Amino acid sequence: MYGLKDAPHLYAQHFKRIAGECGWEEVTESVFVKKEAGSVKAVMAVHVDDLLVFSDDPVHDLEPLRKRLEMDEPEIFEYRGEMGYTGMEVKRTEESFTLLQKAYLESIPVQKEDLPHKSLSPELIESSAEEETDESLVSVMQKVMGVLGWVCCTTADLAYLFSELSCYNSRPSGLKLVAVLLALIRVLEKGDCLQFSGVDDPKLALFVNAAYSLSRCEGRGRFEAYLVDKKESIANMRFSNLVAWKSKRIKRKLISSTSAELCALVDGVKQSFQ
Repeated sequence: MYGLKDAPHLYAQHFKRIAGECGWEEVTESVFVKKEAGSVKAVMAVHVDDLLVFSDDPVHDLEPLRKRLEMDEPEIFEYRGEMGYTGMEVKRTEESFTLLQKAYLESIPVQKEDLPHKSLSPELIESSAEEETDESLVSVMQKVMGVLGWVCCTTADLAYLFSELSCYNSRPSGLKLVAVLLALIRVLEKGDCLQFSGVDDPKLALFVNAAYSLSRCEGRGRFEAYLVDKKESIANMRFSNLVAWKSKRIKRKLISSTSAELCALVDGVKQSFQ
């Protein structure tokens, strides 16, 4: 299948068929479960041809599929272990997993001292009629935007900034390139990460916020969804297990900020259950 235009589609079909024959059921895109007596005994997340299996005995549960696909021996992720994967570091403790991208960001040779601006500001992000597009920056802009997009996978605070700057992916300016580089430096300095721990009786806690300008007919909506235990109150809930988030400009005619919050709520509910 390698080299064919539709190779990814053909591979996905082949994998799903073999996985189904080995007892795995796809419950949502790229997530499979294996059941025993009606209860889920194993969960498998798939990214291209890499598999991550969670169960009491992952080697045993994966073995039939591994043999059918002639895969390498699996790597066991032990307690207090650490694993690198496509620009991410995954750390495991007895109670949780942590995802971070510190090493990935440190590998990018950008220093704040080398840039004409030292901090992000609205002027760097917003569009200006006086700002000229520099076609010579297209390739480097697309490269750093790709990095920023990948870092967004573990940094919720970047969601709005990424959505705004992605508009300049093919028509960059010097200021917009500086804004992207400053965003990457800021993430490295903050050292944010995602943490996940188990819950006995899960529920989704969805937080929504929005602001809207009636005069400009545009605003900004944001949501964050956390997987928490049903017995946890909102006032005392953990702020780990962040599973979905989004922050973007609202470009539609609404009558109030309340309407914008409702739009963000609907968007949040839809994406939280995808």
